Amino acid sequence: MLAIEFQNVTKRFPGVIALDDISFDVRQGEFHSICGENGAGKSTLMKVLSGVLTDYEGQFLVNEQKAAFSGTRDAESVGVSIIHQELNLVEELSVAANIFLGREISTKGFLNDAEMVKQSQKLFDQLDCEIHPRQLVHELRVGDQQLVEIAKALSLKSDILIMDEPTSALTETEVERLFRVIEMLRKDGVTILYISHKMEEVFRLSDRITIIRDGKHVKTLNREATTPQQVTHLMVGREIESIQLGDGREVGETVLEVKGLSLPWPGHAREWRLKDISFSLKKGEVVGFAGLMGAGRTELLECLFGASAEAPQGKILLNGTEIAFQHPSEAKDAGIAMVTEDRKRLGLFQQMSVRENITMCTLPEMVSAGVVNSKTEALAAKSSIEELGVKTASSETAITSLSGGNQQKCIIARWLRTNPQVLLLDDPTRGIDVGAKAELYQVIDKLCRDGLAIIVTSSELPELITVCDRILVLCEGRLTGEIAKEEFSEQRIMELATALEPEVS
Repeated sequence: MLAIEFQNVTKRFPGVIALDDISFDVRQGEFHSICGENGAGKSTLMKVLSGVLTDYEGQFLVNEQKAAFSGTRDAESVGVSIIHQELNLVEELSVAANIFLGREISTKGFLNDAEMVKQSQKLFDQLDCEIHPRQLVHELRVGDQQLVEIAKALSLKSDILIMDEPTSALTETEVERLFRVIEMLRKDGVTILYISHKMEEVFRLSDRITIIRDGKHVKTLNREATTPQQVTHLMVGREIESIQLGDGREVGETVLEVKGLSLPWPGHAREWRLKDISFSLKKGEVVGFAGLMGAGRTELLECLFGASAEAPQGKILLNGTEIAFQHPSEAKDAGIAMVTEDRKRLGLFQQMSVRENITMCTLPEMVSAGVVNSKTEALAAKSSIEELGVKTASSETAITSLSGGNQQKCIIARWLRTNPQVLLLDDPTRGIDVGAKAELYQVIDKLCRDGLAIIVTSSELPELITVCDRILVLCEGRLTGEIAKEEFSEQRIMELATALEPEVS
């Protein structure tokens, strides 16, 4: 029996055909992966199926019945739910309140908060994660927020579950826990549509794989009848060349020095988010920071960018001069730029266009007679769009209509326009497909060859191994090791990421 059948589904946005006559089916109880580059139409198709988008051409069937949802509630009522790639949580509410938002449990007309907390805790026990249901969402890191989204979807007990990049912000341990939950769901007969750029996940779990390119259905294949290389080729319409980075790059003088950096953690038993971190960064060099979630990677970059919740201790020197930024604007003016890991909450101006997002940090340069010169601003945005290969109908397109990868390129373009000396990239390719990753790696390489100094964190070890000259490893806020390029290995990084005692001071 078919769980879903798409019949000639087409979705148009101004200037763009996001879905072009899509037709394929999903069998009941199967794990069906949807693969394609950013902007291929994967998320748009899932939004049609889940009732987020209601204006489209063609039709689709759910359990062999024609479906025409007027919203997500309609979809949920027939057993279709979605875990979005971009988090959709109310930050000022508790975790439990978010999980049951719109479906609150009440007793005799009063909210039964205790029952919602109890059921939320059962979901987190199922996911084997330590998140307290009464904790406020804004206090959680991105990875934990992703787990709240997953718990929210599981609470619906849907027959058809859409997972849009569910592991993009999870550690390897958390991914394994999620896979165990997925196996349980499959045994219960739940149909899963899975969007991921990670081929190891796709080939570990899938029954069948559907590839979408430029809004069109390319092919649906049985997992055992294809390979990751073939799927990648069908996704991008070309072979992805193996990337050789770093060869022949010239490293210059030291730009950034960090000496004995510590970040207090008031009220926590560990007392310190970071403790006694020391390292240097040279012109034209990429230094990577690895570590499990909670190791302190993001906190370290926030300290360097003047964005930490508490004032750090120790010394930070830029070009030999000690700095102590009170605000990110001071860091920007000094020549430090940061691309955050939380694109939606901290990176995008969601009500603005592509042009406005790209030029936001450099508007003073485009002012003439006290007014922003729209022509100058448009030319600047166009130049950045071309430089980073942003796929958009125009610079006036709403930033939220772009794919996640293209949104990320716009954020990077914004900071590159500030002409920084040091660029901080916090998990920059989260949710970006293999083709866009390759392009971004080459951008990083070019920037280094032009003399930029870069610090990058990533939850994907192969990514750090690809782009970095050196990798420093954090464990529970301490620096446990430094690995030279010729000694890179995933095993060595993981050994240091789980080390109890630091190897370097």
